[in-house]
Amino acid sequence: MPELTTEDEYKLISDYIADLSGIVIPPEKYYLIETRLSKIMLDYGVDTFDEFYKKAILSGDPNIAQRVINAITVNETLWFRDAVLWKFFERDVLPGLIEKLISGEKSKIRIWSAAASTGQEAYSIAMCIDNYLQRNNIKDIKLSDFEIVATDISTRVLDIAKSGKYDKISMTRGISEHYKAAYFKSNGLAWFLDPEIISAVSFHNFNLKNSYLGFGCFDIIFCRYVLIYFPEVLKLDIVDRMYQSLSESGVLFTGNYVIYDMLNNKFDVNNYDNLTYYTKS
Repeated sequence: MPELTTEDEYKLISDYIADLSGIVIPPEKYYLIETRLSKIMLDYGVDTFDEFYKKAILSGDPNIAQRVINAITVNETLWFRDAVLWKFFERDVLPGLIEKLISGEKSKIRIWSAAASTGQEAYSIAMCIDNYLQRNNIKDIKLSDFEIVATDISTRVLDIAKSGKYDKISMTRGISEHYKAAYFKSNGLAWFLDPEIISAVSFHNFNLKNSYLGFGCFDIIFCRYVLIYFPEVLKLDIVDRMYQSLSESGVLFTGNYVIYDMLNNKFDVNNYDNLTYYTKS
C-alpha cells in the first residue's frame, strides 16, 4: 500500500481533499488517506502520493475528483438514528406540518436530508410520515404532500440509496420489525424497500460547499453528524446558508452534539429530552 512519506505529501493531498469536499483530515489520521486512496493510485499505476497528485489530480479530470470524494467520505448511517428525535418528530413536528397542509397555509411541506449517505435517514423520514398518516387515519393528506430532498457528495452512496436495496447487515441497524414488515420485502439475500417510499425521496449529488439557492426553502433540514468533519469557517458558512434556506419557524436538526455557539445568534436553541434542535428565530 502506498504511504505518505513526507509532510509535504500529506499537506498536498489533505489540502486537495479539504478544497474538494470541505473535509479536514488531521495528521493523526493520515492512514485514512493511505488506505482509501490506494486503489485509485493502483489504477493509475503510481506508487507515491506526489506522483498521484502530479499525474492524476493536476489533470483536472472530474472523474478523479469524484473517485477521491467517494473514497474519502464517511458514510456512517442507520435507520431512525437517535430514537428521541423520531419520537419528537412524530409527537411535536408532524402534527403542526399536517395542520399547515390541511389549513392551506402550505401546499407542500419540504424536507431536506443533507449528507444523506445510503438513504436510511431520508427513507426513515418518508416511512415515519406515511406510518403516522396511516396510524392516525388521516385520509386528506398523503405522503406525496411532502417533498423530501436528499443530497450527498458521494455518487457511490447515492447509487445505493436510489436502488432502495439493502443487505442483511444494514437491516439490523436501527429499524424495527414493524417497519420491516410494513415497508420491505426480502428474497433472503437482500431487502427491497416499498416503491412508494422510494418515489417519495429525490436524491441529488451535491456538495455542501456549493450554493443552496437552487434548492429553495425548506420547512425541516436534517444536517446530522456531518458538520463535525468541517473546519470552523466552513461550519459557520453552512449554518448561515441553512438558516437562509429555512422557512419561517423552520427546524434544523444537527445530531446529538451541541454547536450552540455557532447557532445561537440566528436560531433559538431548544431541547426535548436529550435532543437539541434549532428553530429559526
